[in-house]
Amino acid sequence: AEWLYQNMHTEIGDLIKQINAKLAGHYRYYGVTDNSNGIHAFGYRIRRKILEVLNRRSQKNSLTWEGFAKLEERFPLVNARIYVNIYG
Repeated sequence: AEWLYQNMHTEIGDLIKQINAKLAGHYRYYGVTDNSNGIHAFGYRIRRKILEVLNRRSQKNSLTWEGFAKLEERFPLVNARIYVNIYG
């Protein structure tokens, strides 16, 4: 969260690119069998935090979940997935 606040005024495309690199690393490290609920919950919490930080960029709450969904169509975030099957 601290990194997001420090970079909140970065251009959105560049910000999402950096977040995607961090998310991909997190998902590759924690994306093991039986941890899908955990990494999906993490992805949801990250999306909420990004929305919160983007709303702090101006003095008005201008971005809703619907607006964030449109923004995510243009700048998609990496999806959580299982990378390692420890049973096979």
